[in-house]
Amino acid sequence: MAECSPYEFIGLDCSQMRAILLGLDEGILLWDLRGYLTFANPAALTQLGDGAQTSLGRHWRWLARTRIGADLTDVPDDDEAHFPVALALGGQHAGPALLKIAPPDARVRWLRLHARPLLDGAGQVIGAVSSSADVTGLIEQEQSLKRQLHFDVLTGLPNRALFSDRLDQALAHNRRHGQHLAVCLLDLDGFKAVNDVHGHAAGDLLLKQVADRLHETLRGDDTAARIGGDEFALLIGDLKTAGQCEQVIKRILDALATPYRLNGSEARISASIGVTLYPTDATDPDLLLRHADQAMYKAKQSGKNRFCIFDPTLESRSRANLGLIRKIEQALERNEFALHYQPKVDCRAGRVVGFEALIRWNHPVLGMRMPGEFLPLIEQEDVIVHIGDWVIGEALRQQARLRAAGHDLTISVNIAARQLMRRQFAERLEALLEHDDCRDRLEIEILETAALEDIGTVSSLIASFQARGIRFALDDFGTGYSSLVHLKRLAASVLKIDQTFVRDMLDDPGDLAIVQGVVGLAGAFQRHVVAEGVEDMAQVRRLLELGCDVMQGYGISRPLPADGIVPWLDDFVPDPLWSPPSPAGRTVAAH
Repeated sequence: MAECSPYEFIGLDCSQMRAILLGLDEGILLWDLRGYLTFANPAALTQLGDGAQTSLGRHWRWLARTRIGADLTDVPDDDEAHFPVALALGGQHAGPALLKIAPPDARVRWLRLHARPLLDGAGQVIGAVSSSADVTGLIEQEQSLKRQLHFDVLTGLPNRALFSDRLDQALAHNRRHGQHLAVCLLDLDGFKAVNDVHGHAAGDLLLKQVADRLHETLRGDDTAARIGGDEFALLIGDLKTAGQCEQVIKRILDALATPYRLNGSEARISASIGVTLYPTDATDPDLLLRHADQAMYKAKQSGKNRFCIFDPTLESRSRANLGLIRKIEQALERNEFALHYQPKVDCRAGRVVGFEALIRWNHPVLGMRMPGEFLPLIEQEDVIVHIGDWVIGEALRQQARLRAAGHDLTISVNIAARQLMRRQFAERLEALLEHDDCRDRLEIEILETAALEDIGTVSSLIASFQARGIRFALDDFGTGYSSLVHLKRLAASVLKIDQTFVRDMLDDPGDLAIVQGVVGLAGAFQRHVVAEGVEDMAQVRRLLELGCDVMQGYGISRPLPADGIVPWLDDFVPDPLWSPPSPAGRTVAAH
């Protein structure tokens, strides 16, 4: 600074000006008109990490290349014309620019730079002066807060908030470019056991290793995030086929199933992954995540260490079923259900022994609906329990009306396995029978296949109800895996031969053999037997020859509405053709 005149200030001489520049904590840099650095005060040299003053004589572009843009915003590399020094040399006051300085042997620093033109006495631009402040502490604090807001502290992966933001961006990108995107939720199998056996510190170490393996397995543009506990979310983009996604998921499953080293111990876990694909599935981010979660739950249920891809068609069907379930609930509230009663007739003795109550839905628009059209949809829903209670109550009321008319007959009702297994079922049934003196005329039918799902529990329930005087029948007998052991444990009073065997027994030797087998089992175990679905006289006579006396079906009578039962009973006359030669061995007749 040999010539002082360009930098003179009113009241300050050149030595005072030098003292001020040398003593400032703020960095001061002077640039000549060509853009080369001519002066840097000690504070500036410290900020630049330049103890040897090698920065002097360098062009401003050297400094510009260190910038990342004002306020941490990326600036294109070719945007040098907007750098503060360049603007100042053009006669404009400019700033701030945020610079990241990384000296070879010094700590990374962040500088905020302002620049303004340097004028001579005539007001002509002769260079530029810039000031720089060290804002490293502020930037590091800002970055730390950003990491806490957007990244998982333990694994360093994006957290739920950042994943949600990236999902929005990925959907927008894939929408513009017509590409496919996989949204996945991943839950670790067996992680709790690792925590319990090895401790929480080992569990944290395992989560870090899981994060590393996900990072190594996924492609650079894909995202893995930890969204809580041992649950992770994945974004896999740029997919052309579902098969391409499956390959990536299989690699992830293999990587995560490899043993982990945890402070000298070995641990093994696996993962269950739910996947949904855009645009095959919905476009709403929350809905995509919910569907991925449903698929993950299904993967867990299917045995873990596997993946499941969400099927939107099944979801549509499920939504439709939910609507129908609600309509069935409303139908029960509006008394749209009715019972029809199909007679059971002992054709050998020529007398009616009971009725089976069959539900019908008198739909206000579609008319009378058969049970097969709606009951299968609600087998696993609570409404099946409420309908079952209504059926029992209505059947008991009908039985009371029949007794009043002089007909003391058994009425059987079908009970879903879900209702039978309910802990409160026995109490509710007792309440229904509290003021009824004909509990021995109530028969509960349960499907054989349903009984075999939990044979121990069902056999205990049957024994408990029989002690109360209530009889049980195994419906559709022969369709399940029938065995002597099952028949012995399920001490039901009645076996009902499924109509599919009865219908074809005259033409199919296999079906005939099954019918003969069931009749034989019933005789051996002293059980009653009933044939369902009897449609013509030939079937009646063949069943009588086999030793099965009690039958029901259209060949005997169609199901009757409640007000048609008594007239039918009054007019009942046994068919004289129901008298075949006596069979070699008689089976105990029902009722």
